[in-house]
Amino acid sequence: MLGRIQTIDIKLLRMIQRNLRCSLFDAIMPYISLVGNVGAVWATVMVVFFLMPHYREAGVIMFFVLAACGVLTNFVLKPLVARPRPCHTYPEQKLLVACPPDYSFPSGHTMSSFGAAFIIFQANQTMGVVAFTFAFLMAFSRLYLFVHYPSDVLTGIFLGISAATEPLILVCAALGACVYCGRIRMRRDEVEAAAGLSESSGNS
Repeated sequence: MLGRIQTIDIKLLRMIQRNLRCSLFDAIMPYISLVGNVGAVWATVMVVFFLMPHYREAGVIMFFVLAACGVLTNFVLKPLVARPRPCHTYPEQKLLVACPPDYSFPSGHTMSSFGAAFIIFQANQTMGVVAFTFAFLMAFSRLYLFVHYPSDVLTGIFLGISAATEPLILVCAALGACVYCGRIRMRRDEVEAAAGLSESSGNS
């Protein structure tokens, strides 16, 4: 199953590179992605909301949503799944930005963007439409720049909205991922250990 997902992911990425690359996107996508680093654009909105009494509650909620997204992505799922980025696996692809050194799954930019956009939409629908538009651009930029797979981005969308609406779903998804990836790692370790024993027996 994982192999099939990987095959579909790289086909979609290659399709984006073949059919959607243009000078306009080459110029703007790196900047769209840049303002999403460490959730900078959404942290700015959060601070503005803090300063406005009418939106202060939304600002507080956004703080916890962004914190949850950051912790779950960078300290739980990425180290646990340990999926190399496409720019690591396919180094022959010409990049517009430096390939990030950390793991790929899920997309933290996408997760925080959709979590924040949902909170903004609940506070003000007009601003929310703008926020969701930017969130979609952010997600697309990660694919366009070849630093994430489509499944990374789709999972980020699901987890980001879950963090803003149903935190329990987020927790269950994280636990499920931990159990699943833990089993995969255990099987991998068992295979490697068996291979090591076989090699040792052969040498002796």
